[in-house]
Amino acid sequence: MSKYYIRHMELNELKTFYERIVRDFAQGEYSPYEIIYQHLKNGLQKALIFCEGERDLAYSVCTDDHDNHYVLISLLAVFKQDRGQGIGSAFIKQLSLMYKNKKALIVEVERPDEAKTQEEGNSRRRRIEFYEKAGFYLIKGVDYSIWDIPMHLMALPLVAPQEIINQEIRRSMRELYLDLMGEELIHKLQISS
Repeated sequence: MSKYYIRHMELNELKTFYERIVRDFAQGEYSPYEIIYQHLKNGLQKALIFCEGERDLAYSVCTDDHDNHYVLISLLAVFKQDRGQGIGSAFIKQLSLMYKNKKALIVEVERPDEAKTQEEGNSRRRRIEFYEKAGFYLIKGVDYSIWDIPMHLMALPLVAPQEIINQEIRRSMRELYLDLMGEELIHKLQISS
């Protein structure tokens, strides 16, 4: 039995975790507090906390209840003091078990070739390497941006094979974001071959 487990974040915990989100992610990589709060309250997204015993180690925000059976991990971060200890990999493993009946886990990663500095580019490459080590693959041939930020899409196949994921990714991402953004903002998602 694993010493780790995942618990659902309560709405009253979001304020504290949102402070972490602001520290852990660059501006533009996360939604405003009010939007995340409404998404969690309305069940459009789930905030998950990765724990060991009574200690919180990491968190994630996922869109996981769509009819297309894909899970979009919008945010995933390990607490700063717990980084470099395999916590992120263990969290991905637990998420894979939690969502074992879904088609795949999907993540968006900023493109290293679009970085403004070498340090930023290196950080983006490390993020891609982390996900590849966890079993994700980079989806090729997809030109993708969200909120005008060029991204790569990566997938960890669970039930669906890689070929099916590659065929369905454009439609599936549009469906997921249509629920999250609505018709008035869906134009902020750009995805093509």
